[in-house]
Amino acid sequence: MEFYEGAVALVADVDEEEVPAGVPFSPRQVFIVLEDQVVMTHPLWTDELVCVFGLIYALHLSYPEKCSGFFEFIQVVLLKLDDGRKHLKPKLQTLKNELV
Repeated sequence: MEFYEGAVALVADVDEEEVPAGVPFSPRQVFIVLEDQVVMTHPLWTDELVCVFGLIYALHLSYPEKCSGFFEFIQVVLLKLDDGRKHLKPKLQTLKNELV
């Protein structure tokens, strides 16, 4: 497999006929890719997302630039792993305020 540049990626193997509106809710497998190498696979997005957070933390990696807002939102708002020190970007703070 060859992947686009980036340190971290989640890649889904899907059956195109079973993907409603282009959203892969039920992939066959989800792969974690670190620096062009598949390091883990699971059948569920949720398992892979938890593993990605663990790998990013354990390996001292930065969040992917294009997905940094997504990862910061999950870290600060959903997982409450900010210790009150991290300030969210305005768009993320607005989303947090609307959810709370």
